[in-house]
Formats: sequence, structure tokens, C-alpha cells
Amino acid sequence: MQKRKRLLFFCLVALILILSACGKSNDTDNAEKQENMEGMNHSNMDMKDSSTSNSSSNESSSNEVNVIALNWEWQLSKTAFKVGEPVTFSIEGKEGVHGFSIKGTNINEQVAAGETKKVTWTPDKAGEYTIECSIVCGTGHSDMVQTITVK
Repeated sequence: MQKRKRLLFFCLVALILILSACGKSNDTDNAEKQENMEGMNHSNMDMKDSSTSNSSSNESSSNEVNVIALNWEWQLSKTAFKVGEPVTFSIEGKEGVHGFSIKGTNINEQVAAGETKKVTWTPDKAGEYTIECSIVCGTGHSDMVQTITVK
């Protein structure tokens, strides 16, 4: 009987830790998300390659995309891209620990609060791709998806 109580206790503690992995509740998230969006550099939202016409034809163009990882949400400064053009995602962790994964590719980068990671991907075919969190991050984990389009 004592072993059973001890096992139940440890299971409850584990469940609580899993459910609180990202840390904050949904009640406080809306104000913080608004603050983060206001802090983004909106002048770069549709930034294209800024290389000049004097650059060699061997240089590849690159799109820089600002990504903010919040509890149960990705915020991207741009979601439409062209086939064959490299895209560099600058992923900034604001809350919790998340896995930036593009479904159907080998992209999977872990980012924690306070970290910034860069990932470059060159889409090779048109279509819609899904960015999802590859680390179980709490109660809203399944909602942490973002669709991007490649034309």
C-alpha cells in the first residue's frame, strides 16, 4: 500500500512538471504577445536580398525572417518565399523551450528563452509547409503551428 501511494505521488509530480513545461498560463499570454509584436522590427517584414546589381551571379539571395518563439505560438515576420531562394530564420526564444521544425524537411532546431538561433533552408519545391514545435511544451503545444508558403 505504501509503494502504491509513493508511485501515485511521483506520477502526479511528473504530470505537473510536464503540464507546466512552458511556464505561464494563457491568461497572461495575450498581453505579452502584443508586447512582443510591438517590439518586432516591422520595417524588415518583407525584406528581400539587398545585394546590388554589381554582385556576382554566383551569390545566392537570402531572405531573413524574424521568428519569435512564445508559449504555444510562433510569430514570423514573413511567411511567403520563393523556390530556390535560401531563407534564414532568426529564431528568438521568448518563453519556454521549443523545437523549431519544418514538417517534411530536416530542419529541427531547439531554442530556449533568451537564446537566438539561425537556421537556413532553401525550399526546393512549391507548396505549403508547416512549422511546428517538436518539443512538448505544455498544454497549448498542439496549437503551436504556423503555415508558410513557397511559390
